Amino acid sequence: MADVKRSRVVAVLDDMFFSSKIKEAAKSTGVNVEILKNTNGIIEALTSSPPSLIIVDLNFKKLIPLEFIRELKSSADLKNVPTLGYLPHVERELKKEAIKAGYDFVMPRSRFVREIRDILNKGSY
Repeated sequence: MADVKRSRVVAVLDDMFFSSKIKEAAKSTGVNVEILKNTNGIIEALTSSPPSLIIVDLNFKKLIPLEFIRELKSSADLKNVPTLGYLPHVERELKKEAIKAGYDFVMPRSRFVREIRDILNKGSY
């Protein structure tokens, strides 16, 4: 996987709590993280400059995360970019659907918050 300190990680979410946790972890690790809240033209924006990792809040309703991953994985430029989705631990069915739709890894929000620094440092999950 690419050295995330020389590339960028994109996080797609609109939740202020998780945005602040990601920004805090990015600052402490020195990883360049871009948080996208606007979903208009998101696939085109990612295609023009593919990130090393895409993190998605699976409860970001404005995005429609399952449709997003299907579109992303159908793009020749983005299909190999690792994707991580996070969600409440009680949403087991959504976890299954997200993996089936194409997310490379899906984890509970609590684990995501606990491991975000390691995820950013390693560029993986």
